[in-house]
Amino acid sequence: MAKYKKISLGVKIVLSFFILGLLLVSILFILIIPDIKRKDYNSALLQTQKMVLLSTQQIKLVVDYFKRYGKSEANIHKINILNNIDKIKLKNSLDSNYTYLESDLENITKEYICSINLDNKIFKNPNVQLSFEPSKYNNNQWLRFSSFNKISMCPSENYYLYKTDFNNKELYITCTSKFKNNSYDIEKEVKQIVQKGFDLTQDIHHGKVYLMWVRKDIKDTNLTLDELNNENYKNYCISKISNIKQPITGELKVKDILKVANIELFRHKIEEKEALTWISTIFEDERQKFILVLSSFEEDFNNSIENSFFKIFVVSILALVISILVAFFIFKRWIKNIEKLSYTARNICNGNLSLRSNVKGDDDIGVLGVAFDSMLNKLEENIKNLDLKVEKRTKELSASLKEKEILLKEIHHRVKNNLALTINFIKLQKYKVNDKNTKEVLSEIEKRVYTMELLHRKLYESKDLNSIDFKKYVEELVYELKNTFELKKDIQLITNIQKVFINIEYAMPCGLIINEVVTNAFKYAFTNTINPFVKIEFKLKDNIATLLIEDNGVGLPKDFEITKAKSLGLRLVSSISTGQLLGKIEYKYNKGASFCISFKMDE
Repeated sequence: MAKYKKISLGVKIVLSFFILGLLLVSILFILIIPDIKRKDYNSALLQTQKMVLLSTQQIKLVVDYFKRYGKSEANIHKINILNNIDKIKLKNSLDSNYTYLESDLENITKEYICSINLDNKIFKNPNVQLSFEPSKYNNNQWLRFSSFNKISMCPSENYYLYKTDFNNKELYITCTSKFKNNSYDIEKEVKQIVQKGFDLTQDIHHGKVYLMWVRKDIKDTNLTLDELNNENYKNYCISKISNIKQPITGELKVKDILKVANIELFRHKIEEKEALTWISTIFEDERQKFILVLSSFEEDFNNSIENSFFKIFVVSILALVISILVAFFIFKRWIKNIEKLSYTARNICNGNLSLRSNVKGDDDIGVLGVAFDSMLNKLEENIKNLDLKVEKRTKELSASLKEKEILLKEIHHRVKNNLALTINFIKLQKYKVNDKNTKEVLSEIEKRVYTMELLHRKLYESKDLNSIDFKKYVEELVYELKNTFELKKDIQLITNIQKVFINIEYAMPCGLIINEVVTNAFKYAFTNTINPFVKIEFKLKDNIATLLIEDNGVGLPKDFEITKAKSLGLRLVSSISTGQLLGKIEYKYNKGASFCISFKMDE
C-alpha cells in the first residue's frame, strides 16, 4: 500500500482506467450480455405488439372516417343527380319539342356509376350489376341495397335506388355506393397505412401482415385454417388490403383465433419452425370476426438481436480502448498542474491565504491556475475590507430602521388622535340633536370609529408597530361597548381569546365585526332573558382563524339568512367577513344567536 501511494497520479489514473475497463468487460460478458439479450428480445416483442395495436386503431379510425366521408360524399352525389333529373324534367315541361332527353340521361350514366330505367327503357352503366323491382318501393327517396352473399365471407357491393315519376312515366335510378369511379379508395388508403406502420419493424422481423374475415359459426374449430374447406370463401376471406392470398397461421386452430377479444400473442410452429403470431380484433358481429394477423418466425427476432448486439459490443470495446489511450496522454500533460492546484487548495482550506499555485499556461489548466491565484488575491483583499464595510452598513441600517419606526409610530399616533377628535365631535353633535333616531345613528358611528381608534392606540403603545395583542384589544373593546349602554340588566361578558399578535389587516375587520354583533346583542337580544351573557371566542390553528360570537338571547327569526340581512350592521358584518377577510360566516340558533366567522391568515 505504501508503494502504491508513491506512484505518480498519472500512472494511478491509467492503471485505474485499465482495471475499470477489464472489470466492465468482465461484467458485460458475465452478467449484462444475457440480460441485454433478454430485454432486447422482450422489447422487440413489445414493439411489434404495439405496432399491431397501433395499426388496429389506425384501421378502425380510417375506416370510420371514410365511412363518414363516404356518406357525406354520397349525399353530395345524390343531390347532384337529382338536380340533373330536375333540370331534365324542367326542360321537358317547358319545351314541347325537347329532343335531348335520352342524351341527357345517358350523360348522367356516363358521369356516375348509375343505370337509369325510364318506362322500361334502360340507360345502362356497365359497372352496375344489379337490377331491382322498383314497383314495391316508395317514390322520391333513396334506398340502400346490398348484394350480400350469405355464403361468402368477402364484403359485397352496396347499391342505391331512387324512384320518381317523370311525365306520367316511371323513372328509377340504380347506382353503386361509390357513385363515381374517381371516388376515394378506402382499401388502398388503409393498405398504405398498415404497410407504413409495419415497415418500422422490418429491421426486427420479416413477418407477414394481413387482414381477414372469419366466420364465427364454424362447426369444427379444432381445425387449422389450412384444413378448412374454404370454397367460395365460405369460412374466411383475406382482405384485398393484404399482400397475401392465403393465411399463414401454421398450427394455429380456428378456436384460438375466435377467442381473441382484443390482442393476443400465440407461439406455435409454421413449416416446422418456431413462430410468433399476433392476432388483433378490429371488430366483430354475430356472424363474423374481422382481425389483423402478423406472423413471423422467432429466429428473425433472435437474429436481429444478435446482429445489433454484436455491433454495439464491438464499438463499445473499441471506444473503451481508445478512451484509455487518450486519457493517458491527456493526464500525463495535465497531472502536474492539477497536483499543484490540489496542494494549494488544501493549504488555503487550512487558513494559509498567502500561498499561490503559480500554475500558468494557455490551456484550460493554465487558465484555471491564473484565475485561481487571482481569486485568492482578491479574496484576501476583500476579507480585509469586509469587516469595515459590514460595520458601516450595520450602522446605516440601524439608523434607517430607527427612523422608520419613529415615523410609523407617529403615523399611528396622529391617526389615533384624529379618530379620538372625531369621536368627540360625534359626542358633541349628539348633545345638539334631539331626534332619537339621529342620536342612535351617531352612537353607532361613534362605536365604529372607536373600534378603529382603539386599534391605532394599541399599535402606538405596542413595541411591534405592525401587530397588536388581540386578546387585550378585544377585551378592552367589549367592556367599553358595555359601558356605553345604559343596561337594565347586568350582562356577563365571557371572552376566550387565544394569546396571539395579529396585524392591522385582520385586527380592524375583526374589531368591526365584534362591535356590530355585540352592539346588536346589547340592544335587542335580552328582553326577558335570565342571566344574560355574551361570549366571544377567537382561535388560530394552521393559519385558519375562527371568531365565534354568541349570546343566550331571543335570537333572530327562523328564516333569517345573514346574506339577506336588512339591517346595516348585519350587512356590514357579512360584507367584511366575505369581502375583506375572504372568509365565510355562518349563523345558527343555539339557545340564542351564534355567529361563526372563519378565514385564512397569511403568515
